[in-house]
Amino acid sequence: MKNKFILSIVLSVAFLFTQCTSVPSGSTGKLDRSKAPEAGEARKVEIAKSQSFTLDNGLEVFVVENHKLPQVSYSLVVDYDPIMEGKRVGMLTMFGSMLRRGTETRTKEKLDEEIDFMGANLTTYSRGIYASSLKRHSDNLLVLFSDVLYNPSFLDEELTKVRKESLSNLQSLPSSPEQIANNVVAKVNYGNNHPYGEVETETTLNAVKNEDLKDFHQAYFRPNVSYLAIVGDITLEEAKKQAEKYFAKWEKKDVPTTKYDTPKAVEKPQVAISNRAGAVQTVINVTYPVLYPLGSDDYVAARLMNGILGNSGFGARLIQNLREDKAYTYGAYSSLRPDELSSSFKMSASVRNEVTDSAIVQFLYELKRIKDEPVTQLELDRVKASAIGSFVRSLESPQTVANFAINIAQHDLPADFYSNYIQKINALTIEDIQNAAKKYIKPENITIVAVGDQSILLEKLAPFGNVQVYDAFGEMAAQADQRILIGMNADKVIQKYLDKIGGKKWNEVTSMEKKQVMNIAGMSMEQKIYVQNQQKVALEIAKMGMKQVYNGKKAYLVMQGRTQELPPAQANSIKEQTFINPYFQYDKSNGYTVELVGAQVVEEKSVFEIKITHKEYGERLQYFDPTTGLLIKEVSAEGEMLVKDYRKIPNTNLLLPYKMEGNSPQGAYKIEVQEVKLNPTIDAKVFVVE
Repeated sequence: MKNKFILSIVLSVAFLFTQCTSVPSGSTGKLDRSKAPEAGEARKVEIAKSQSFTLDNGLEVFVVENHKLPQVSYSLVVDYDPIMEGKRVGMLTMFGSMLRRGTETRTKEKLDEEIDFMGANLTTYSRGIYASSLKRHSDNLLVLFSDVLYNPSFLDEELTKVRKESLSNLQSLPSSPEQIANNVVAKVNYGNNHPYGEVETETTLNAVKNEDLKDFHQAYFRPNVSYLAIVGDITLEEAKKQAEKYFAKWEKKDVPTTKYDTPKAVEKPQVAISNRAGAVQTVINVTYPVLYPLGSDDYVAARLMNGILGNSGFGARLIQNLREDKAYTYGAYSSLRPDELSSSFKMSASVRNEVTDSAIVQFLYELKRIKDEPVTQLELDRVKASAIGSFVRSLESPQTVANFAINIAQHDLPADFYSNYIQKINALTIEDIQNAAKKYIKPENITIVAVGDQSILLEKLAPFGNVQVYDAFGEMAAQADQRILIGMNADKVIQKYLDKIGGKKWNEVTSMEKKQVMNIAGMSMEQKIYVQNQQKVALEIAKMGMKQVYNGKKAYLVMQGRTQELPPAQANSIKEQTFINPYFQYDKSNGYTVELVGAQVVEEKSVFEIKITHKEYGERLQYFDPTTGLLIKEVSAEGEMLVKDYRKIPNTNLLLPYKMEGNSPQGAYKIEVQEVKLNPTIDAKVFVVE
């Protein structure tokens, strides 16, 4: 998004600069800066011609000659209908990765070696293959390309690796409010009976088998539903010879087709919340499904209308309103992307909690304004310039021309769809833009999706429509049993926890050593923690040459022999770790405020939610099981952490969790405690830094 955002600014500025530096004929040479200059006649743009032919097996081939560089690329697109993955959501993504992980005659390592030797590139995805190389290597490249296409090995050991990567990505979901929002948007717009409404989970990823990948490959990867673009230093005759040699033996076969009901928007505004406890920002999406295929008569008008609203840089209305005028957010955008099956309209922004409702009011204001009021000529001219500039720049890539040809064939577009594109833009009027807005902008059918702190959002968003709560995967969230709150307060919850883990016996602990192993980002690190109760704390990671120390006055980070003093905010976070059992400190005399916020669902249990606030140490939310009394989850600025596997420390009756797992800004992690020593004599050198 950022790159597109910057590009649109550059194109707009370039356009305005070229217009403003030319002096109209008959003028005195003095530029009137009080009014915008008239746009000059649009430059005619020549689009390179593609040539095409079709093999006997139905494969359509498009060739774009470009002899500036001795390079050639091959892009295969397999155009099957979107399919429901059902209990194996994620299979298609894993299939795309597995295509590139070895063939029946080449291991992944051998494949990598041969591609690297040529200085070539070969990537695969669920709908095809892309490869490029110097022309002199093109035949050798196509040997590998066709081997990957025809003979993927789908080995179990490679699937295990791909699954592990997918599961690792999934573990970071709780720390990504944007991805949570995408999941909820998919569900509220498309539901469970549409391929665009499917969401990956750990269960669905684990259900994918190699047989599924093989079956999909055999059923859907067929030439009669595919397109091949050959671009670069190659002639039509050379391309025909290569296509016949490497792709003619690809066997055609009827490919399954599927029809889906067109998703319907809600009949009146709704609100969907996904809880991210302790979040200081809310990710907002205002969305609904809409039918908007690429071949729509008003495709270009709708695209520019959306540009004026929120997809054309700083001049777009949403940016001007929510960022420049109200300072609610760094960026606010809208999207309306074409799709033959079903599209969706969306406005989005991340805003401070306290202005969540105000931001939504402005979203709705702009939504109604673009529909009910004509845009200005200045707005239309600006977005025309941006769209034309982007289009012209895209033509610098010969691959774009090939993609145009495939789009025309794939979507049954008029042959002059792209050659007349700039003329279509220039011909648009204010009335055309408003007609598109009246057709595609539907303020009465919106769903407001908000990912943030539920305790804040429930009250703020209730006025906008019926509120429903969803989990991170877009499913309806279980609601906590509020009856557990009867007769309870924060002090009682904390006291029950203290009684469970050993009570006042913890006051007899003055020092502690702990060894634990932390796994994060594919690394395993052995950590040692030393604590002098309420005085000093040190964390050592020998493998990384790292040490973090609070010596009673200041905090330091030592990394590979280099020492730096940490700023106050980080020092305070480390200072609090000097409390071996901080729960005895949780009262106002020590600067703490502890509040029973309510009941929430964690790990399918209704639990107590406690908010702990300190002016120096910040704020955290903790969740306690009403049955066991134990802490099972904590949420803070550092992320979310599940607390598990409570055990008695050897030779004591004191309980401590031996396993923790969660998400941090650095990624998903797991911690397993190996050894705990209470009241050891700690060498003073541990807390010294040089």
